Amino acid sequence: MKNRLSSHLLSGLAAAAFIAMPALAQDAAPAAPDAAAPAAEQPVAQETQPAAQPAAEQPKADTSTGSATETVAAEQTEAPAAAQEQPAEQTAAAQPAEEPKAEEAKPEQPAEQAAAPADNTNPGEVANAAGNALDMLKASMNEGTSEAQMQVKYNGEVEFDAYTGNVWVEDDLNHSYASTFDLNFEIQFNEKWSAFVGLEADDETTDPAAVYNGAYIQYQPAEFFAVKAGDLTYSEGAFVAYYDYDDPADNAAGMKEHDIRGLEIDLAGFVLGFGFGRGDNDWADDEGAKVYNVHAAYEFDYAGQHLRPYVDYKSYQQSQHNELHAGVEAGLSIGGFAFRAVYGFHGDYLMDDGDVAKGQDWTSTAHTFLAEPSFELGMFEIKTTAFYALIDRGDAVEDASDLDNGEIPEYFFAYAEPALKLAEFIKLGIPVEYHTHTLDDDDETAATFDMGGRVYITPVENLEITAFGMVDMPIQDNEDDNALRFGVETVFSF
Repeated sequence: MKNRLSSHLLSGLAAAAFIAMPALAQDAAPAAPDAAAPAAEQPVAQETQPAAQPAAEQPKADTSTGSATETVAAEQTEAPAAAQEQPAEQTAAAQPAEEPKAEEAKPEQPAEQAAAPADNTNPGEVANAAGNALDMLKASMNEGTSEAQMQVKYNGEVEFDAYTGNVWVEDDLNHSYASTFDLNFEIQFNEKWSAFVGLEADDETTDPAAVYNGAYIQYQPAEFFAVKAGDLTYSEGAFVAYYDYDDPADNAAGMKEHDIRGLEIDLAGFVLGFGFGRGDNDWADDEGAKVYNVHAAYEFDYAGQHLRPYVDYKSYQQSQHNELHAGVEAGLSIGGFAFRAVYGFHGDYLMDDGDVAKGQDWTSTAHTFLAEPSFELGMFEIKTTAFYALIDRGDAVEDASDLDNGEIPEYFFAYAEPALKLAEFIKLGIPVEYHTHTLDDDDETAATFDMGGRVYITPVENLEITAFGMVDMPIQDNEDDNALRFGVETVFSF
């Protein structure tokens, strides 16, 4: 029955097409001889919207798959009207004018996503978000990372310094340099996936070699939750106010930089990182590298108050040779007054029971205390620092303990620098300092009292030139000569 019905239908369609052929030929005379009515309409569509031609052709393919009877009937009775209406339908189908509207609607997507549970920053839902992290990871992996979504940002810092020796002593009338170059790249693949890579050149010379400074990838499905994998760096309790110890790669009241290659989890202010030691944070013997490192901290900020407890454990995979850092950093800011404090504990060769040296206890500890109050009012400001360390080396010989790695610069120093802003881009400071220059609190042969002047020039944003002159005066049992030294430091960032 179906075959017979199809046969009759095809016969009718053929007859109708044969009867309508003369009329169609007359209507299509201006166009190509063998073109159908829709083909004759194509130049009109091209005149009205040339860029929409491929999109306008699609409805033709669609209508050719429709009911053949209705198409032939429409061509017989209303061919001219269809020729006028078809381009309008094609133009409406292409809808190039509505594409900007779709683009205008795109900014609404972040607002919808912000309302989604994945971007809810309510701490009460942290556990629930963490439990669904695997599902969010699978979903993000299906989102794709097209070139159009990728964004690459870079930033960096450059510093070049020059210093003199003691200009009052002819044999010490020399000069020295320091140079630093940091270049960091941040790659944003999409809303949740990103990466970081850095290069660094830093040395007391004019031409330091640039080296790889680490890289990691990051997955962040929500503002309060992120996972990093790669080269990570941790430091705690850095010196902020005092200018000469402000590089956490060298010194810190809590813990100087520890580099690892591993994994980090960030969850609502809580940071947990673990992996193998890297760079200066590693140690190797004949059997290869040994160190692994675990770091944990919690960041709390509320209404100008800052609190950060931390703990860091480092194992050398040797008999009782390990390190433990723990402590807390706290800060308070009220108007022009700010106060910052750090307590740090440093333990080395923990729980040694004569395993390192028979009959000796190499367990060494240090308790460090840092206070940095500052005040700013109008054109006047003052920064101060007081640092003290209680150090117990145990039976460890000098330089055998990790306390001698420079992390703790000296057991006590004090610094104050009142400053006056002479103009918007010029500031004059008068630093006053006391230094012990030793980790031995019984040693009084290295202490100095230092005083001088520092000029800070900031001609444009992100550029600062600092020139200084300092007089170092030995005190107590220090028999060194007085010293006068100068220096210029230039730092710019981008």
